[in-house]
Amino acid sequence: MLKPHELHRAQGFPAGYIIDHTANGTPLNTSAAVRMVGNSVSPPPLRALAEASLDLASIPLAIAA
Repeated sequence: MLKPHELHRAQGFPAGYIIDHTANGTPLNTSAAVRMVGNSVSPPPLRALAEASLDLASIPLAIAA
C-alpha cells in the first residue's frame, strides 16, 4: 500500500503537503490519513477543470478577482 505522502503526490498536492490531523487537531492514524487523501481534491486538477470549463476572457476582472 502507498504511504499517505505518496498518495498526496499522486493526487497533485505539493511536495511536503501533510494531512496528519483533523480540523480540531486530533491526530490521524495511517488508514484515516489515506482515507482523507482519497476524499480530497487538490488544487492543480481543480484549477485545470475550472480553466477548461470557463471562458476566462468573458468574465469581468472585478468578478474573477
